[in-house]
Amino acid sequence: MSLRAELEQCVSAWAAQHFPDLPAEPWVRPCTDERHGHFQTHLAMVAAKATRQNPREMAERLARECELPKGWEKATVAGAGFVNFRVGPEALGQAIDALRQDPNLGIIPVKRPETIVIDFSSPNIAKAMHVGHIRSTVLGDSLARLLRRLGHQITRINHLGDWGTQFGKLLLAYRAAGRPPIEPDHAIDQLEEFYKKGHQEAESDPAKMAQARAELAALQDGDPERLKDWRLFCERSAEHFRRIYERLGIRFDSIRGESAYHEDLPRVVQTLLDRKIAETSQGAVVVRNPSIAEEPYLIRKSDGAFLYATTDLAAIQYRTEELKADRIIYVTDARQQLHFRWLFDTSKRWGVKTELEHVWFGTILGPDRKPLKSRDGTPLKLVDLLNEAHERAAAILTSKRPDLTPEDLGAKAELLGIASLKYADQLPNRNLDYVFTWEKLLAFDGNTAPYILNAYVRTRSILRKAGLNQRPSAPVKIAQPEEEVLARLLLRFGDAVELAAADRKPHHLCGYLYDLAGQYHRFFEACPVLQLPALRDSRLTLVGLTGDVLREGLSLLGIPTLEEM
Repeated sequence: MSLRAELEQCVSAWAAQHFPDLPAEPWVRPCTDERHGHFQTHLAMVAAKATRQNPREMAERLARECELPKGWEKATVAGAGFVNFRVGPEALGQAIDALRQDPNLGIIPVKRPETIVIDFSSPNIAKAMHVGHIRSTVLGDSLARLLRRLGHQITRINHLGDWGTQFGKLLLAYRAAGRPPIEPDHAIDQLEEFYKKGHQEAESDPAKMAQARAELAALQDGDPERLKDWRLFCERSAEHFRRIYERLGIRFDSIRGESAYHEDLPRVVQTLLDRKIAETSQGAVVVRNPSIAEEPYLIRKSDGAFLYATTDLAAIQYRTEELKADRIIYVTDARQQLHFRWLFDTSKRWGVKTELEHVWFGTILGPDRKPLKSRDGTPLKLVDLLNEAHERAAAILTSKRPDLTPEDLGAKAELLGIASLKYADQLPNRNLDYVFTWEKLLAFDGNTAPYILNAYVRTRSILRKAGLNQRPSAPVKIAQPEEEVLARLLLRFGDAVELAAADRKPHHLCGYLYDLAGQYHRFFEACPVLQLPALRDSRLTLVGLTGDVLREGLSLLGIPTLEEM
């Protein structure tokens, strides 16, 4: 148990005894300024407000009455009613001693694990993945890693856009061109060109639009030729996606497109009509709820076509009934918030008991603070972004390590480039837009992946110099202030993981890893590790623990480590 969690138990027990009507919530947080203490609680001010008492007097009472863990210093009161706590050397020593023997590195599994489906990435067939896909893909992967690390049963689903109106237009252009071979190496480019041509023709010519609709109807009716073409589009697109996911280190438990639910859609719509959740309006089927929006939620068009909403409803039913999901998390951009409000409201009215969450994120901006695009103004393809990350990382490594073989350079550049992209994408609060700059994300100083990876590499280097291939497990002796701060930071790892998972915001973990890497560098400069025999084993344990926590933390962000830079 972390120091904060240990203190939280004591403060929560006092609150439950004296103020049982207060909500059970985390009351303890780290102090922003350690001159006042290591941890702080605002409980006294909340309790005083609820009971109309003096908050300062309430804080003094809490400081006096709350029984603290063994080895903690006496609590102090500050400001209008904050209570500050400081861990003593004895308690710190016991805690770090327990951490060095804990294979979970202070991460405590949840008491009630859930079966959670995470729906993320979700590209469209016959289109190249673009820069906007990286946020959903990377964030969804990290949430899956964090929640699984805490003990939940996770199913990662890639919900592909492989059905719908766009395929009528694509088939129209493809068949008009004589159904030429789709070359594996250029498949996505070919398919995009066919779609653009079909879209332009259909939108500008009503007769062509009618033909596109006829192509789609033939596909949906199971015409063998159209199905064969559609399967080819899906296969070639899947190969494009697979190559990108391999480079990003992303895997899925299920890749299931919208087409998987096609046969269920009429029944879903009819059920909603029968239960008076949906109604017919001008030939279309809609769901109304003025508290969400004036415009109704469209689930079937007047021409009989179904929509994303219909498919998502069918998918919820499948995930609830077949996958036994307790919770479904959707990871998409902020623009889809209204869709998910409608989807969740309709599902609850339908009787769905599964918890539904929309984890949304902001936009990646260019230096002009507009959505990041390629030089020609078109959406930036994700493969181009990954390639440029590799090239820039290779240039930096070549300047620092001209001795690297081409093979080593290529492997390290790929790892460093992808790691830098992933970390930069998760560093901001996910609800915010952020400005993308290559110079910042690949820098070896500042809050970046290279900086944290470099700290990890230094821990491994010291262990190798000591003749060790893993960390020792000697008792830790705190001899200098830099060691004390490092030890307390190591003990906060479990808290950082728990917070990142609970908030669905990996930036909490990024911030923690940056603080830990920075403190390790300060410890490294101030505390000789191998030169002092009396402290050698103790400090090697701290070095090894720091490396293990950095490696585990980066892994939870989907970032692998390397043993030497």
